[in-house]
Amino acid sequence: MRIKRRKLALGGTALLITMVVTAVVWRRDGSLPVRAVSVAPDSQPSAAPRSPRYVGAYTIPLTTTDNAAASGSEHVSEVLTSTASSTAKAQALLAMFPQLSATAQTAAAHHIVNLLPDDSYPSFAPHLTNVNASAEVRAIIYADLLQRPNAIKLPWLLVIARSPEVSQAGEAALLLQATLREDHGTNWSVWSERVSAWLQANPDAAAAKASN
Repeated sequence: MRIKRRKLALGGTALLITMVVTAVVWRRDGSLPVRAVSVAPDSQPSAAPRSPRYVGAYTIPLTTTDNAAASGSEHVSEVLTSTASSTAKAQALLAMFPQLSATAQTAAAHHIVNLLPDDSYPSFAPHLTNVNASAEVRAIIYADLLQRPNAIKLPWLLVIARSPEVSQAGEAALLLQATLREDHGTNWSVWSERVSAWLQANPDAAAAKASN
């Protein structure tokens, strides 16, 4: 009798587990509505309302960084779709650049270097050695610098080469050596004189055409 009772008890437990598993599977299958679960703690109310971003069955509130990035991207888009000239668009992006999020700054940097004319390049080039600028932004400006005329490229390569905290410093020094076919180590005053002399002896095509 004891064995039969024990079997009945075990059988009842197994049946109950089966019913619970079936119910859970049924709910996940979509037959019954499943309430979205918020991952934001209810005990910490947000200082400002946040727009939800849905991922699967979970509601993930947008963070302040998300909102800032979205707002920055909107401002960048407004400038790019305006009827202003390329130079005006570049200057507008430069004006808002410090207030943009890191993500928006990276996107804006691509547009700025594409829109900025050579004579306005010094307005953005200081970020080449700005340690507060992200590595991505500095890399974008540096890649663009290498495509600029020598009259712009060489002086800024010299600025980078004498800034050891910048990751491109070593490469900039090697480019100077390869271009001038000289090596003055860290004697930056001599480098400056030699760069000026080289540019006078080897003017850019546009500058040479203008002087004739």
